[in-house]
This record gives sequence, C-alpha cells and structure tokens, in this order.
Amino acid sequence: MALSSSPASSEFLNAQNQNADNPLVQSDIVVVGGGIHSLIYSIHAIKRLTTDTASLNSRSRAPSITVLEKSHSPGYKIGESTLTTFGLWLKTVGIGSALLWRLFGPKDGLAFYYLTHDDPDDIGTFSANGPSGDFVPTLQIERSVSELLLTLYAQRLGVTVLHGHSVDIDATAASLKQEPKVSVKVTTGKQSGSSTSIEAKLLVDATGRFRRLASKASPRTRFPGFNTDSFWAYFEFDSSFDEKNLPFPRYESCNTNHICLPEGWAWIIRLPSWEGSPLPNLVKMINFLLDLNAKDTHPDDYPPATELARRFDLQFRWVVSIGYALRSDVVYPPEADLMKYGTCEAERKFNWITSRYERMRALMSRHKLIHDLYGPKTTWFTRKTLTYDSPVVAGHNWAAIGDAAGFTNPLYSPGINCNMATSVYLAELTPRYLAGQGQGAMQEYATFCKGRVENLHRMNVFNYLLMRSPRTGPLGPLWQYLCGTGNKTWQTMRDCTFEEVARTIMAWEWGSDREEYIAFAKEAIKLLEGPACLASDEVVEKVVRLSEMRLRQAVETGKYKSRWAGLLRWYDDDLVRRDEKPERDVLARRCETCGNWRILRDDVVRCATCGAVNEQTAIVRYN
Repeated sequence: MALSSSPASSEFLNAQNQNADNPLVQSDIVVVGGGIHSLIYSIHAIKRLTTDTASLNSRSRAPSITVLEKSHSPGYKIGESTLTTFGLWLKTVGIGSALLWRLFGPKDGLAFYYLTHDDPDDIGTFSANGPSGDFVPTLQIERSVSELLLTLYAQRLGVTVLHGHSVDIDATAASLKQEPKVSVKVTTGKQSGSSTSIEAKLLVDATGRFRRLASKASPRTRFPGFNTDSFWAYFEFDSSFDEKNLPFPRYESCNTNHICLPEGWAWIIRLPSWEGSPLPNLVKMINFLLDLNAKDTHPDDYPPATELARRFDLQFRWVVSIGYALRSDVVYPPEADLMKYGTCEAERKFNWITSRYERMRALMSRHKLIHDLYGPKTTWFTRKTLTYDSPVVAGHNWAAIGDAAGFTNPLYSPGINCNMATSVYLAELTPRYLAGQGQGAMQEYATFCKGRVENLHRMNVFNYLLMRSPRTGPLGPLWQYLCGTGNKTWQTMRDCTFEEVARTIMAWEWGSDREEYIAFAKEAIKLLEGPACLASDEVVEKVVRLSEMRLRQAVETGKYKSRWAGLLRWYDDDLVRRDEKPERDVLARRCETCGNWRILRDDVVRCATCGAVNEQTAIVRYN
C-alpha cells in the first residue's frame, strides 16, 4: 500500500473508528496486534457481547474492545489460502461472497501431486472440491487486504482499532498481578513517542509467532524429529500459455495446488494483488463494497474487480505465490555448489530443489519472477523452524490466540483455518470473563488449547512421511477428507448460524483429533519414519495395505459419510481409487470472456473479475 510506511497511514485508518470514548484511558479488552486473529477475535467478541443479554443487563455501558497495532497499516504476511471454516465464519458475522470475490481469488478446493526425481512419469494425484458457491466462499487472499477489510468491518461494529500504537510488553507483563485490571503501557507514536496507560480487564496476545506476551509465561517448545523451513517468492504466469497444459493432470489454478516431494512440498497459489494502491483509495473501495454488502446487494449488481480498480484508481494484477516448505533434515549441496543457484539463501534453495524435478522445472519455465512486489528487499522470503507450541496460553487477565498459541506447517492451511478456533472460543468465553468468571473461563480456554498443536503436528509429520512415495502420498489427504469432512459436525454445517459457528469451528481440526485418524497416523509414521528420500517398495506396500484395512474399518463405524464421488476426483462413493474417474462435481468454470476462474452459483451470471455475462452458471452434480 502506498502509504503503509507513513504515520499518515495510521492517522487515516484511526480516523475510521466510530467509538467516541477515549480508548487510551480504559477499555474492557485490549488486543495486542492487529492481524487476522486479532480481528477475528474482536469481531466475534463484539458481536457476542452485544447479543449477550445477561452481559448487557449487568453493565451500564456497552463493552469496549481496543486493538493496538504498532505498524502504520496492514502489511505483508504469508498465509494466503482459506478453507470452509473461515468462509463459514465470514458468512455468519455478515460478510458475503459477492464482496469477497471482488477482493480475492476464487478457490475451489485442494489438489495434490506427488513426484519422485528418479522417474518423472511416476506421479500420484489427489484432488477435492471446496464448498459450493451457494454455501460459503473459500479464497486465495492477499493478507494486507484481508486485514484491511476486517479492520474496517470491526470499526463499523464498534471495535476501536489503532495503528501506530506499540505496547511495552515488559512493563505491561509486570502489571499482570492478582488485580482486577491490567495496566497496558502504550506508545502512541505521536509527539516523539509519547506514552500512556490503558486500564483493561483482559489482555489478548495476538502477536503471532512473536508470542510477545505468551513468551513471558513460558518459552516455546519444539517437537522431536524434523522441523520445516520455507522459501518463497511471487511470480507472473505466462498468459499466452494455457494452464491446462502444465505437466500436472487436471491442473486448475482455482485450486490451492500442492506439489509434494520426499523432501517436502511446494504451494502454487494464484491470487489478485492490490499492492501499490493508495491506502485512502483502497479504504474508499472497501467501504463502498461493505455498503453494498450491508444492503444485501445481488452479486451481479456489484461492479467487477477491474471496474473497481478503474473507478477508485487502484493497482490490480494477478500474481502467483510459489514456495517450498521442506524438511529441516534435507541434505543440500555444499555451499560452494549451492551458490550457483541464486544470490541469497531462499533463491538458492528454491532453485536447487526445483532443478531436481522435471515437472517443477516445466512449471517454473512458465512463471516470471516479480522483483520487490511488496517493497524493497521483498523478492525472496525465508522462514525457518516453522513448528512450535506455546505451553502456556492463558493466565490471570490474559490469553494468547492464533499463532501466539502455537503453529505447525502451512500444508493444510491451519494458520488461519484451524487456529481461528482459539480466536472464536476466547471470544465466546469473553462475556463470562467480563461478568466475573475469569478464572473458570481461562481454565476452560487453556484446556481447549492443550494438545491441539500436538495433533496438528502429528498430521503434518504423517503427511510428510507419506510423501516419500507417489503411491502413499495421496493417502494423506484421503484420510484428512475422510475424518475432517466426513464427520457429523462438518456434514451438518450448512445451516450454521452465528450462535452455532464457534462450536462448529472448535470441533474441526482437519480430523487430526479423531481416534481412527490418530491410530492410523501413528502406525504409518512408525513404518515410514526415515530420511527425506524415497521409501522402499516393501514399506510402501505395507502402508498401502494397512490404509485400505483401516479406512474400511473407519467407514464401517458409520461416523464418516459424504458424497465422496462428487467431492473427490479419482474416487468412488466407497472411497476406492478409480483412475478412470477424473470427474467430480463441477463447482467452478473459467470466464468465457477473460478466462479467470469463477465459482458457480445458479443465480449469478457475471464474472467477478471482468463483469462479462456467462452462459454456463449452473453447478453440475456428479452422478
């Protein structure tokens, strides 16, 4: 964003607040950090607090929530793929699909391809639909824009969001004693860094992997075995080349595409970028869209993204996020040999692993590197040792949410889509906390968080080890979809309301907490445990046969049901692999004019990108 590094940005954004009270004196709740989990928590909590009759009747004024963010405006973050849980939450808090499809990339599920560098023709595949367009949206998002949207929406609901305000964590943590309130020490950024204190009843750590408050309670912990490191950049796709000719069966850029290797995996995510747009213009556009959303405007009556860019004088382009999340025990070439692959560590390791796989080389030959998309020195990105747990997530007057409570690996996008369970659950507990039941509420929250990251970490180790063969690789997502989407909670979520959405989100961890899943994952991990290279044929055969048996037993329990043939390519309703069956439900098509993907709804004919009328709009169910 053009003003992102300027104090003028924070002054402009802070002027959007609608609360007349002075939040720098007192606030019932102070949230440290203005990222996505902070905003999910704040929006959910303010809606819960303003609909909780008992809470309102016991108070002389409406509850107050203040979000403090040290940056001048929402900035760059990785984590660009969202799933059904996030879409469901957006719907239940009042943000509709039509608005979201103008700002972000449409997404129809996940696709996985499993490679070996020894045999380019040996490839494993798995592909699953997302939710249908008449239910909820799943998206490929630019995080700065998603957080700007949620900031403006939170402000409309009465949350005070202040950018350019830094919290002195050391001084604040020292005040976390057995007192009814905590004194939050804040530097406003004005008048050479003037300081003040806010009296609050609850302090929420939403500082992500930095764990600024949670780290005072306990150091982060790591799990035994390999961790993962990530390297990524942004690219432009060769528009003269048809994506269906890329060397991956049934490749569609409306999927989040995963290219899986014995060393780890790569993501390919196509999304629209608004980077370079003036912040006031972006705010004006998003407020315009929020006004349409509030009026329940029909999707075909929204201007398309290209028209919005012209009308509000914005920068708009499609980019592709491509990166690897590799095992930390991968053996790289000696430093002298690695140097030839690039100018920095991220570029060298990215290009080296790409060079080992013929299909990846072909994919990258159709992508051109974008230099400094998000400002100086933002061509290549690195993040190491991704997985950690926070042993202590709550205490007297405070709690940690989102990535501050722990993180595993982006393979199944748990950063937003699973970790949001912490944000919505704490929001659900907030009315009780403010009503004087703080100790019990914090104990319940800590109990809920215990074991979550461990389950998600096991899920990732399970999937990483299955990547050691193209035969075993697809078993990972097969088990995720069986236990993650076949359970009763998932199958009955279509009619979920705001009053019910927290319970639904809290009950979903991609199936990683289900007993059948845990049992098979442990068996498979024991068989496949080994280095980042191909597994032996003997071990692969054992895992495949064991999976068939355990899968059949899980299905026979009656706990897991779905229209599997409609959801999955290459599988029938009995979850038997059928390579001759690539069909499934058709939930997305490319625009007949601009070629961009659009999610189908029977009552929507216009493309969200270009506005052209399309003839093929109906969802096609697989029979």
